[in-house]
Amino acid sequence: MTHRLESRAGSTRSGALGRSLALLLLSWAPDGAFALGTDCPDRPAYSNLRYEEDWRYLADARCAVDHWDRAKYIPLAEGRSLSFGGDARIRYERFDNPGFGSGVPDDNGYLLQRYLAHGELWMTRNVRFFGQLESSLVNGRNGGPRPTDENRADVNQLFAEGTLRSEDSRITLRLGRQEVELGSAQFTSARDGLNDRLSFDGVRALGEWRDWRFHAMATRVVPTLPGAFDDRSTPAGTLSGFFLARNHALLPAGNAVVYASRRTRENTAYADGVGPEQRYTTGTRWWGRDEHWDYNLELGAQTGSHGADDIRAWYVNTDNGWNFREAQYQPRLGVRFSIGSGDRKLGDGKLGTFSPLFAATAYSGLSGQIGPSNSISIAPSVTLRLTPELQLTAGTSVFWRQSLTDGIYNIAGDILRQPGSSDARLVGTQPTLTFTWTPTRHVTVLTTLSYFRAGPFLRETPPGENVTYFTSWWAYRF
Repeated sequence: MTHRLESRAGSTRSGALGRSLALLLLSWAPDGAFALGTDCPDRPAYSNLRYEEDWRYLADARCAVDHWDRAKYIPLAEGRSLSFGGDARIRYERFDNPGFGSGVPDDNGYLLQRYLAHGELWMTRNVRFFGQLESSLVNGRNGGPRPTDENRADVNQLFAEGTLRSEDSRITLRLGRQEVELGSAQFTSARDGLNDRLSFDGVRALGEWRDWRFHAMATRVVPTLPGAFDDRSTPAGTLSGFFLARNHALLPAGNAVVYASRRTRENTAYADGVGPEQRYTTGTRWWGRDEHWDYNLELGAQTGSHGADDIRAWYVNTDNGWNFREAQYQPRLGVRFSIGSGDRKLGDGKLGTFSPLFAATAYSGLSGQIGPSNSISIAPSVTLRLTPELQLTAGTSVFWRQSLTDGIYNIAGDILRQPGSSDARLVGTQPTLTFTWTPTRHVTVLTTLSYFRAGPFLRETPPGENVTYFTSWWAYRF
């Protein structure tokens, strides 16, 4: 695979640049094409999970205001309708000293591409079919693609959905391949920050009953394979669970959820050994947002088995911010604090390493170098709205080991560095600067620069080089 990619790097990169230029020219087309009717609802934003969008209000032709609206709602006979949409992202990425010096050097960086196309068929008001294709590519990366870089073409989502409604309740049953994001998407997400998005095969039931919201699922994880239409789930990797939530008045604009889930994996590696894993997670999350304050608190415990060991792990994650909406640039001052437990004694028959299940890159920024297993992290930040289209976020993350007898892990929960003989707790410090520009509702341009200064633990378990990371992407959505 590596040799094939390297031999075609020149031709595939030139083709990629040609496609990028064509899409870039398309992205500057004006948004407005029609007059907005006075009875039209507020136009919905594009969602990270595209199946959450509902464009049927465009049945009123006066509500069409965008040149893509003819594709967002296509009426058919007998009240049926079609909707189409897509995403394209062209991304440059470069690491200096990848893997803190253990990775393959790549002074020129590499190009990542991801294309998504979806279609939706509404048969009735309560029955629909949804499908999404994905193609993700990598060009020019020394060492070839990482496990989450390449999937030449595959079915990312394909499901049928039916909904039952009454005056005070609603239940939706969704069957097939689908993306899943739970809670704050800290531990289960569609992995938008990576090149390959994550999906699951199975069934989900979700809905509302009076003041309660519920969600249950029984699914298999769909592994990402680099070929075309070769992604197949198996009973070896699963995720199932139940989630129950409601609003509350204990905190401003309060929401709370309790949940329990079961995750199985065929073979996982920790500092304490390798083996099959069955992990149960129970926890709660409390979150809300008022005029100035936004808050999120999540904590829980994990049990189960890993090989012959019993799992006894835990985690705490909180992310809070204060918004000065009336001040110039509308600053938000935020701080995130997280602890994921580590193993306290190797070889004692108990595994104390927390597993993030399906973590996003948010824990250590888009560079995704450090995951929440055996980790303590504090990350203050400030976000400024420089113009209505331009946002700047600056922050610093500091990482420590929670247990000195355990190593450090990546965002997937895989062992990144064994504990060795080091008694150092500090792993490193990472300042990050991110610009996000949204010149139109279809286009996002993001640029991130971070510098990871290796701490004593990395230097005492060499290599422990400092890492500079840069990425910039252009994304188009319709």
